[in-house]
Amino acid sequence: MEHATVKGPAPAPEPPKKIDTGLIAALGVGAAGLGGMVGGMLTGFLNLKGLMPLGVLAIILIISGPSMIMAWLKLRKRNLGPILDANGWALNAKAKINVPFGASLTQLAVLPTGAKRDLVDPFAEKKRPWGFYCILLAIILLVFGWAFGRFDWFLSSLSPKITSSWVIHDKLPSGPPQ
Repeated sequence: MEHATVKGPAPAPEPPKKIDTGLIAALGVGAAGLGGMVGGMLTGFLNLKGLMPLGVLAIILIISGPSMIMAWLKLRKRNLGPILDANGWALNAKAKINVPFGASLTQLAVLPTGAKRDLVDPFAEKKRPWGFYCILLAIILLVFGWAFGRFDWFLSSLSPKITSSWVIHDKLPSGPPQ
């Protein structure tokens, strides 16, 4: 005997979500506040008139000033450790730079006596000489064209003795090829 399964009523579909008017009002107030702030800053900047370059300089200093101050403080410590760590040298000790050592790092390099410059890079990628291959192919095609008499009609006007018919077959060409 089979058991019949009884299905209950289908669940009611969810009602569509209503738009929250409070959220829309808050977004409108936020957009108006941002617009007012940008407008106020722009008005203040335009009121500078002749001092606008100083205003631009002030904006640049406000944006990049803190990082410049931090870099200056780090450089005053004269420590190469963080720079070497960033370059992958994994040097965890403090590499202090005193004034004479710093001067030796920044002086102009001079070749030792007896040293020679080698301007050829032995590790450079080898390039194919495609230009040479193209010129070689053109020369081969011209030689075969000459040998089979394709240029005899033109060369006979220059000198009949440079045609392939005269050089190879010892006869003068009769006219342009068909």
